Amino acid sequence: MVDIADILGVSKATLYYYVKNKQDLLFQCHLAAADQALETICTDPSLNGLERLRRSLVAYVISIIGEDSFSVVILEERSLSDEQLRVVIEKRDAFERRLQDVVRAGVTDGSILRCDPKFAVFSVLGAANWVTKWHRPEGAWTIDEIAQASAALLCRGLAAEPVPGYPSNRLYGDQP
Repeated sequence: MVDIADILGVSKATLYYYVKNKQDLLFQCHLAAADQALETICTDPSLNGLERLRRSLVAYVISIIGEDSFSVVILEERSLSDEQLRVVIEKRDAFERRLQDVVRAGVTDGSILRCDPKFAVFSVLGAANWVTKWHRPEGAWTIDEIAQASAALLCRGLAAEPVPGYPSNRLYGDQP
């Protein structure tokens, strides 16, 4: 907490005015990360579901690897109290549900192939979240390049246009 106060240029007492303890600070970071994720969801009704998903993924990837990212604290969920963890999980679930709604809209408008929206979102977020493991700020690719390419790659896998010879089942690509 002393290091954080020093970086912020405030006294430790001032910092404790805003947060109760380390656990509370971590909880506030989790809430900020959850709010940041929710803000990435594209809600433009003039776009089809696939384009809304693509734009959401671009914004989400930028949010988790950009300078203003809160994603690094997400690994510390076990440090939260039961009540704090419940709140964080509720926000995470709300984010996932909103993305599932985008996928459902895409299935309905025909831009996304028929799939289980929960499975699609878990798969897409699994890949998107992994970017934080391999992205290096000093690397050859910019944050925008990574976000655009990741979203394009992931959305291509959900695009309604079929790819001949690819297997399908009830989770992915099963046509009525």
